[in-house]
Amino acid sequence: MALEPTDVLVRCPPFAALADDDVRALASIARWRSYERGATMFLAGDRPEGLHVMAAGSCRIYVLAPHTGREIDLATEHPYRTVAELPSFDGGPYPAHAQALENTTTLFLEQAAFDRLLLERPTLAVHLLRTMGARLRRLVGLVERLSFQEVVQRLAAHLLERAARGVPFALEANAAIAAEIGTVPELVSRNLARLHQAGAIELDGRTVARADLVALRERVDGR
Repeated sequence: MALEPTDVLVRCPPFAALADDDVRALASIARWRSYERGATMFLAGDRPEGLHVMAAGSCRIYVLAPHTGREIDLATEHPYRTVAELPSFDGGPYPAHAQALENTTTLFLEQAAFDRLLLERPTLAVHLLRTMGARLRRLVGLVERLSFQEVVQRLAAHLLERAARGVPFALEANAAIAAEIGTVPELVSRNLARLHQAGAIELDGRTVARADLVALRERVDGR
């Protein structure tokens, strides 16, 4: 059965606790947008046309290092998450790029209509401000990791998070891991081998066959 706009909105954290009439008001201005795998959804510096809410698929939000052009992932968005909502509030351009990781569908709230609803229904604004606060906390954590942690610590944290979902698991490409943790593929390869040799993980090709969670946590903590 095909999703209705209200089905997406009531599952989206900023809108989930809204009254039914608020949800219906949002649904009335919503339009579907589709992106093929690898398609650019928007670029840093673009003026926003509205707010995306993920309905199916996934996308990554990333920035480019100014001197090297290296990609650094800020977030991966999945269904029922808003995408780069800051410009919908401050009127500025997008601060990062967005790319569909697979065939992706979003529910799109056109900006002018969305602005009118925020003025008419301030509860919407309060909910979205809370969402922005949570995202800001996550980004502060990312900045701290990039500033104060070595690559092996960031890689260990990435593996620890993956292992918590179940072992064994297949590793992403080194380039994807590098973008996620803010480094280059060569250092990912080198530090995977380092963790394997130390017994923190056991590699079988590109699969982590075993993970020592205590050892990985010690690496994260710099021990």
